[in-house]
Amino acid sequence: MQNYTMYAQRIMNSDVPFIRPDDSAGKVLSLMDEYKVRHLPLVNGEDFRGLVYEEDLMEVDEQTPMATLDARQVATAPNCHLYDLVAQWVAAEVDVLPVVDEGNYLGCIDASSILRFLAQETHWAAKGAVLVLEIPERDLSISEIARLVEGADTKVVACTTAHAPDSSNVEVTLKVQTEEVEPVIATFQRFGYTIQSFLHAPKLEEEMRERYDAFMRYLKQ
Repeated sequence: MQNYTMYAQRIMNSDVPFIRPDDSAGKVLSLMDEYKVRHLPLVNGEDFRGLVYEEDLMEVDEQTPMATLDARQVATAPNCHLYDLVAQWVAAEVDVLPVVDEGNYLGCIDASSILRFLAQETHWAAKGAVLVLEIPERDLSISEIARLVEGADTKVVACTTAHAPDSSNVEVTLKVQTEEVEPVIATFQRFGYTIQSFLHAPKLEEEMRERYDAFMRYLKQ
C-alpha cells in the first residue's frame, strides 16, 4: 500500500478508541461520552465489523454486548483523497469515519485529524499572505490567477474556491509565498479583479492603519 500525502492513510487519527464485540452498551456509551463522539468503530482482532451509533445503543440494555448489534457499514478506503474524504465524512454525518483496507481496520478520520493534517502537512499554515478574490464564475481561471501572481514575483502555494453568498460569483482564497503583497494586489487591480480582503500582510496593514488614523484626525479638525 503506497503512502500518498493527501490520502486517508496519512490523515487518520489513531487516538480515537475502537470497541470490541464483548464490550457492553454501557461501556461504549461511557467511551463515547469521554471522547465526545456519537460513533465508534467495532473491531474484532483486526477485522472491522462496522460503526456503532449512539442512537442505536440508547435502544438496548446497558449489558448488551456489541456482538449482538448490527453495526453499520460506514467506512472509507486508505487511498481515498482528502477532497473525497471530506465529502464522504460530511455525507455520512458521523463524528468518526473508519479507514478500512480489505476488511482490516487501520484507524479513523475525525475533525481534529483533518485540521491537524491541514496545519502540519499543507501550506495552509505556512508563512505568507492570504488574498481573497471575488470573480464571476464564468471568468474563473486558476491558471491565469497563478500567472498573474508569478508576474508579481511570488507564487501561489495554496488555493481554494467557494461560492460567494447571495451571488453567482466565486470566492478564490489564495495563499502566496510573500507577506509583501502590494505588487500582487496592484497586478490584480490592473487586470480588473475584485479583491475582497487580504490577511497576514503586515506592511500593507500598517500602511492602511496609518491612512485610517490620518483620515480620522482630519475629520476631528
